[in-house]
Amino acid sequence: MDTADVIARLSAEDLDQRHEAVMDLAALGKEDPDRIIPEIIDALKTGSMNLRWYLGRTLIRIGPSVIPFLVAASERETDMSVQKYYGAVFAVFGPEAVSTLVDLFSSKNPTTRGMAAAALEKIGDPSLPSLREAAKSQDVTVKSCAILTLAKFQIYDY
Repeated sequence: MDTADVIARLSAEDLDQRHEAVMDLAALGKEDPDRIIPEIIDALKTGSMNLRWYLGRTLIRIGPSVIPFLVAASERETDMSVQKYYGAVFAVFGPEAVSTLVDLFSSKNPTTRGMAAAALEKIGDPSLPSLREAAKSQDVTVKSCAILTLAKFQIYDY
């Protein structure tokens, strides 16, 4: 199966065809993650909102093995609209993604730090212990990001 053809099917008129394309692309991503996941992420960066949504669903279906690929992509990405999709995928993985997201607070890319904070906020309570720990960091950027994220939970004691 050609990846580009499957990605193109994600924009089909028929919703059943779109769903089938998500399933096919997710299967390909599980079989050959080093080739397919970067192709999905590249398509997500240039696709329409609708296509991005289906590509995000595909990444979720592939599972947490996409996390390292999302980390690498988020470090290079400056477009917040793309970062929002990365964050949404991270958030679905919940507690499994928390430590990775907190680690992203040390990124040199401010959009990556913002995405990480938004994803941790979506994850909610399971992120609080890691955020409280990060709020004690010696790294000023990590500490600031953690404190600002905790403030969204109306938590001011750390």
